[in-house]
Amino acid sequence: MRTLGLLVALITSPWAFAQSSLDRWDNLGQVQAGRRIEVVDKKMKPVQGSFISYSQDAILLRVGQDQVSIPRAEVASVKDREKPSRARNALLGLAIGAAGGLSAGAIAGMTYHEEGETGVFILVFTPIGAGIGAGVGAALPAGQNTFYRVGSLQP
Repeated sequence: MRTLGLLVALITSPWAFAQSSLDRWDNLGQVQAGRRIEVVDKKMKPVQGSFISYSQDAILLRVGQDQVSIPRAEVASVKDREKPSRARNALLGLAIGAAGGLSAGAIAGMTYHEEGETGVFILVFTPIGAGIGAGVGAALPAGQNTFYRVGSLQP
């Protein structure tokens, strides 16, 4: 059983620490110039446009033909407005489903059969979980990626 716990910890640990804190303004450094974004100000008024750049004082985006600068002190959140990628979602679902299937196979093998037969359950459950996860990932709409959010706001 300790082996299963270690296996689950190793599989899930990269995902547990993958997302950085959303209240860091420097997260805007990962946004590519020209990417469609939505900036929501502290009055909850959204402004959609193409990202140009950011500085420690403001974020700059193109809205139509105009360049709009929004002071950092007024920004509540910055979200991605690009169309979601079904392929990325399917791959993420595949990985999560495979991990779930691996775990389920290991648990089923240790619970219902003698030691040594666990591998068979893992070999059966892992691809089933991966297939289900990939299908669900591709079918579900992707959520918005939030690059920045003021710490006091709830998601």
